[in-house]
Amino acid sequence: MLSDARSVVGADAVLALHALYVAFVATGFVIIPLGVWRHWRWTQTISYRLSHSLAIAYVAFEQLFHIPCPLTVWEYRLRGGRGPARAFVPKLIHTLIFHRWPGVVFTGLYVGLTVLVLLFWWVFPPRARFDKT
Repeated sequence: MLSDARSVVGADAVLALHALYVAFVATGFVIIPLGVWRHWRWTQTISYRLSHSLAIAYVAFEQLFHIPCPLTVWEYRLRGGRGPARAFVPKLIHTLIFHRWPGVVFTGLYVGLTVLVLLFWWVFPPRARFDKT
């Protein structure tokens, strides 16, 4: 019984990590142009831009080659194959990040967002150094 409770807690933690990953990717598409406009230096660092670009590119790669998301697989295994969470907050998070749309919708969305992030590199180039002005 205790190991089942630990598995549920672990699965919920993986689900929360997954939600943070999704939030990082999704907010980056707003934060990058907003950061240029508001002169937020951290949004134009190469490390932030590269991590955001790699995060969405990895998701697109998974979708294009029908590779299951490791976080989804990990959560599913921790739940013992019993499906999504049953508690309110994990169920809400699950509802927000998982949708029952056709795969072609996700493929188009993720590839399109990867193209957009590449366009951001050209339109809003990152800065290696910042002037002290």
